[in-house]
Amino acid sequence: MKRRSTTPEPVVEDVPAKAGGKGRPTPKRRDIVGARGPVTAPKTRKEAYARQKELAKRQRSAAKVSRANMTPAQRRAAMRSGEILARRDQGETRRLARDYVDSHRLFSNYLLVLFPLMVLSYAAPKSWGWLVQVIVLAVFLALLVEWYLVGRRIRSLALERHGEAQGGSLSIGFYAGSRAYLPRRWRLPAPQRELGDEF
Repeated sequence: MKRRSTTPEPVVEDVPAKAGGKGRPTPKRRDIVGARGPVTAPKTRKEAYARQKELAKRQRSAAKVSRANMTPAQRRAAMRSGEILARRDQGETRRLARDYVDSHRLFSNYLLVLFPLMVLSYAAPKSWGWLVQVIVLAVFLALLVEWYLVGRRIRSLALERHGEAQGGSLSIGFYAGSRAYLPRRWRLPAPQRELGDEF
């Protein structure tokens, strides 16, 4: 004969869910994400490169989200400080070119003077207007030579310091020249070196 239990069974009350609630408790973050396993060092160079590439991809996607929320003034300030770089400004060689141009006085700094001379040559009488055009052409050719020489110098510095250079002497020289002819306050990103700094 079975003996009856004298302890009463607990009564489960149905608690009505709040209006607009989800009817269950919010799970903790550790339950969703799970425990983080041990981090192992990459065994091969290929694996290290793949891991670095993945990390850079995540950082870029996070930066894109934050850039999307920027106001135009914040974006300009970030571009000026170098926090956001245009595609043409990215890379160690380009940064080296910017620093080189900002710390040296070049003939290209006076390129903007050529434009009024060109306009003057078209408005001048034919008797001496051709002379101004020849002078402008000679100055422009001298600038091309300077850009090539500066590009070669920056390229050799990049190879010496970083072991690689992004681009040939002429393309680096054109980049340096396109920065050099602008007045310092118009340059983006803003100059990080003063004129005459040791390089």
